[in-house]
Amino acid sequence: MTTETPLNENPNQPWLAYKRAMVVIAHPDDAEFGFGGSLAKIVKEGMELAYVLCTNGDKGSGDPDTVPAQLAITREQEQRDAAAIIGTTDVTFLGYGDGTLESTLEVIGKVVREIRRFKPDIIFCQDPYTRARHNHRDHRMAGQSTFDAVYPYARDHLHFPEHIAEGLETHKVAEIYTTMTEEPDVVIDISDVIDTRIRALQAHRSQISDPDGLAERILGRTSELAERNGYKYAEGFRRHTFRGGGTPPPNTR
Repeated sequence: MTTETPLNENPNQPWLAYKRAMVVIAHPDDAEFGFGGSLAKIVKEGMELAYVLCTNGDKGSGDPDTVPAQLAITREQEQRDAAAIIGTTDVTFLGYGDGTLESTLEVIGKVVREIRRFKPDIIFCQDPYTRARHNHRDHRMAGQSTFDAVYPYARDHLHFPEHIAEGLETHKVAEIYTTMTEEPDVVIDISDVIDTRIRALQAHRSQISDPDGLAERILGRTSELAERNGYKYAEGFRRHTFRGGGTPPPNTR
């Protein structure tokens, strides 16, 4: 299946041309903390959404008595609850330990399988290329694995032929939107779904030390970018366009 570049694209809202989106992230809660408003927005606009979680978040606690295996179970349920609030039950966990993720062929293959299964038009992931500040290693590995999975692996039938044997055909993703990025060139107005974003975040109870102050922090974090673009609340991304599933055009990076 091939996703072609749409001809009816609104330059201010390019995502509206598509019908299916996938999120590939490192940890449970990364999506909701980073860009949950945009996910709620695209679902509200009628887009189908799937999540892929690379790690189980089993090290995400400051409590010395935490049992990692139990924390992983807790965080998986929290992520499912958050995704349901956003508007999807399609959530896949790759199962790697927190802090152990590498951009290996095995990891790339698992992401490729999910791409070929769900066949997204666009993918949201963490930016592996940021340089202004240090990014969590798992975030970088998840982002790099996603870019490599999109091109060339998901596209070419000779990569992971076992997927073809399962009935999962090759697929060409049209675009990647990276979050936690420098100089975003796509800004999504989330003013009408900000309450959904906050409720989805609140589902990650094990990760919130100050529930009462959460909403205030989120509202402040999303308002600065929004004001520069004429919105009340917004989230920003770097857009990477894959023409025909090949390398991005020169002006995307």
